[in-house]
Amino acid sequence: MSKSTTFFLITLSAFYLIAIATINPDMCNDSSNPEGCKKTIEKLKKEKEIDPNNTIRKIINFGLQKSLILKANMTDWVRHRNLRANEHAAIKGCLDDMDNVVDDLRKTLKEVDELAEAQKAQKMQVFMFHNRNIRTWLKTATNNLLSCQNDDFAMEGLEGEVKQDVLRRIPDLIIATRLAIWTMELPSQDTDNV
Repeated sequence: MSKSTTFFLITLSAFYLIAIATINPDMCNDSSNPEGCKKTIEKLKKEKEIDPNNTIRKIINFGLQKSLILKANMTDWVRHRNLRANEHAAIKGCLDDMDNVVDDLRKTLKEVDELAEAQKAQKMQVFMFHNRNIRTWLKTATNNLLSCQNDDFAMEGLEGEVKQDVLRRIPDLIIATRLAIWTMELPSQDTDNV
């Protein structure tokens, strides 16, 4: 193993520890369960050793599970509820966004596995390639979630249980994807200069 590769891997591990230690619990304020979100962050901070790939995987799996639940709920609403036209249109638009979110998160999980393999094989260029792909998929997922929240459910006259339920769940997904992005980007900002 070359000195630069060893330095890179040690630096990367140190930055992940720093990244987790510097997470601001205020990011949980928009969550549907701020206390649960803050407890999760505190639990991460107390871990002595952090496997960055496992941490990212946990965050993405949380987002994927919550996305699949929301998608199933919206599909159920379309099939079994007597929705107004604007509710139906909002849900259909958001369902398209959620299809993209689920696809992006699944691609991200695959990339995390590839990232871990590149890290084990000490292939820095391949590692950075997968790192950039992960950030791209997570940013795309976040944009789709924001589209659902700020575009699809922002129509005039759209109020009620359906909108409230979706707008209650979306912030948790946005927080999860942003946390994963942030965890990936912090080490990259400094290691790009190594």
